[in-house]
Amino acid sequence: MEKHLLSLYQFKNQPIPQSQLAQQIGLSQKQLSRNLKRWQSEGILSYRSGKGRGQYSIINWHTDIEEDYYQQVKKLLNHGYSEEALPYLSWPWSSLAHQKLITKSNKLLGFTKTAANEDRLTITKRHSLLSTRPFEVLEAKNASVLMSVYDTLFKVTDDHHVTFKLAHHYDLHEHSIDIYLRPHVRFHDGSYLTSNDVKHTLEYAMQHSHTQDMLDEVNDIHLIDELSLTIYFGRCPQILALLSSVSLSIFKEIDGRYIGTGPYFIKRDNHYTTILKRFEGYYNSTAFIDEIEMVYIPDIKEPVIGDPQQPSTTLTKNIGFFYMCQNPESQLTADQKQFLKFILKEEYYALIEAVKPKVLNHSRYIESQELSRPAFDAPVKIDCIEIKESSREAFQAIFDRYDIPFELINHPFTVSIDRKTDLSGDYYFFGEYLDIPESLAYYQFLFGASSSIHRLMRGYKWFESIRQLYQRYPYERWGQLNRLVDRKLDQYAIFYPLYTVPVSLTFDRTLEGLSVNQYGFIDFYQIWRKPSKKASHH
Repeated sequence: MEKHLLSLYQFKNQPIPQSQLAQQIGLSQKQLSRNLKRWQSEGILSYRSGKGRGQYSIINWHTDIEEDYYQQVKKLLNHGYSEEALPYLSWPWSSLAHQKLITKSNKLLGFTKTAANEDRLTITKRHSLLSTRPFEVLEAKNASVLMSVYDTLFKVTDDHHVTFKLAHHYDLHEHSIDIYLRPHVRFHDGSYLTSNDVKHTLEYAMQHSHTQDMLDEVNDIHLIDELSLTIYFGRCPQILALLSSVSLSIFKEIDGRYIGTGPYFIKRDNHYTTILKRFEGYYNSTAFIDEIEMVYIPDIKEPVIGDPQQPSTTLTKNIGFFYMCQNPESQLTADQKQFLKFILKEEYYALIEAVKPKVLNHSRYIESQELSRPAFDAPVKIDCIEIKESSREAFQAIFDRYDIPFELINHPFTVSIDRKTDLSGDYYFFGEYLDIPESLAYYQFLFGASSSIHRLMRGYKWFESIRQLYQRYPYERWGQLNRLVDRKLDQYAIFYPLYTVPVSLTFDRTLEGLSVNQYGFIDFYQIWRKPSKKASHH
């Protein structure tokens, strides 16, 4: 099957000059001419080139290419060969053929059996993993998957409760922490976890551009013995919370491959599918499901997790928020910034039928003071990341109502993690999840070098002094400090939310233990399937 041939077939009844046709299907004129000759020699089509400017080439098709290709992909889907079929779903099909293939691919979702007669749960994903290395976790969906592959030393909640993971005990001092590791913890290659692995992970993170600022207060790491170590630091009241961050999960590198100690290991990962396989040597209780397969299916509706034929239920949770972050180089006046905040905070969430905007869990909704409209001579420019049509329409409706000229500058998703890309708008519009512990997550969001708003926030003169203020506060009081900073940012229209993000999971009722983790994704480790009751025979 050839993608360009299918693309050409979509123009079978349209008279288009050969130069335009080549451009439409992604070939040069020379490449198109060469391919036409080859396809003609293979008996697929015959053509006559148009002579002169404005003349059309005439193509006669001897084969219904779309039907032929459709049957081939359908056959793959019928036999459950999802990985082989998935790349073809994004090809240039007609609307009808594409919808039929999407419907067919939907049937691959839910529970199936592998060749080894093991349970496999297949669900969809919107993006392929940006990285399978924990220190390069920069977005929520990556973190959701990798938290099943790697483990942290601790897990710290917002009420400062510490759960032990790879560590089983610690002694915290003013400028150091002694950490004691669980014995007999295995990596996915079967080797045992040692204090040297922890030291190597943290030293690597101290050098990596995505994580080095997280550990900039760490001065030294000293091994006590094979299962204990001491970390020395200057001011680091958040050290325990840091060591519960997915970005600082413990890993090992074997022949260029990164492995962890989590309940699943990565069996396969490419642009179309990611398969997690249960790790039988997990130090905690083993996961219930043998394999989790995440497949990328473009334009799919929200699927049912599990068997779509079973009765289902929906779990909804408000996680994360979409926000406006002011560019410190914006030339808007203070009155203009305050008026924009007033109309956007009061009206935006209602237009997209979302929840009132809020950043922190324990902060109340901050009402905006009603203001009169100032003059707007130049357009308000807003940098956006892959903005949805509903969001675009909400901006359009509000700015039209108040007769404010505006421009939305749309960027690809990669811009949100590429700190070198220029953001030239007055504001930056995007979304964020604050994972647990929220106290650390909010700090990292505002001050962390890997945050998508870091390039904007560091342009404010107070940036470094506020960051240092956090280091002088006990971590237990960071929640109060967060709320104070959040109100100040809102007060000066530097940073404020537009709406809270609801996440819904629909799943069949035979699934138990299904919950949404802090990243708005499924916690794979807890899922198990309740067998259906069969009528007994007497």
